[in-house]
Amino acid sequence: MLSKPDVLNMLIKNYNETISCNALDLDLMYDYRHGSQAKQHSVLKSKPDSLLFQLYIDEIGVTNPIGAKKDTQKITMIYFQLEDLPNNVKSMLKSIGLLAMCHSAHLSAKSNRRKFFDSIVEDLNALQTDGLYIPALRGRLNFAFSVVTGDHLASNDIGGFQKSFSNGQFCRHCHINYDQRFIPLYEISHVQRTQDQHDNLVQQVLRLNNNNVIGGVIDKSPLSELIGFHAVISLPNDVMHDLNEGIRREVFF
Repeated sequence: MLSKPDVLNMLIKNYNETISCNALDLDLMYDYRHGSQAKQHSVLKSKPDSLLFQLYIDEIGVTNPIGAKKDTQKITMIYFQLEDLPNNVKSMLKSIGLLAMCHSAHLSAKSNRRKFFDSIVEDLNALQTDGLYIPALRGRLNFAFSVVTGDHLASNDIGGFQKSFSNGQFCRHCHINYDQRFIPLYEISHVQRTQDQHDNLVQQVLRLNNNNVIGGVIDKSPLSELIGFHAVISLPNDVMHDLNEGIRREVFF
């Protein structure tokens, strides 16, 4: 993708325009780097010129989608996209790259899951640490991870949260209980998950090692060692699933 001169030009031009627009009004947020979380990102703090990359995870079926064995050949797909591409380019399929893929059944074993994601984390951390040499520029470009997107099942899975949404503390953002799901938010408040508290829950789960769910947490995220990633802050809701195709079919402004 970066071997194409027009892509490089679009990336750099759009990055510079975004930085200039934000400088005119610091209250406006144009992308991830202008938010509060980015201020704590170790790569962006040391290399603020880093280009952002986002991950997307989902499963696909390669057999008859209405067949009796439609789930037996599912494949876990991990994609990436450079966030500094112009919006009209990011809407094109060719702007999305395949990072990794694996038979989903193979990832059901913890040892296989760890091996698969460890290699991904290693490569992405090397990219963030060392950057990438671009011959056309005769120099290196720096990169920084932003977020992982996906539907709720994929996001909860990659974050180490419970994958059942019909019991317990099913939300990866707060500690709402399933029995409270229909109570209007103006009548109740839910404790938000924090990084420190989540890390404590993960340690409890790992110590017990009995497949129990504690506070909605079932395991350590396989991306926990990825620079810039934390299960509590790096798995936002996906608008396309929640609004356009999900529980809200009409959005009023």
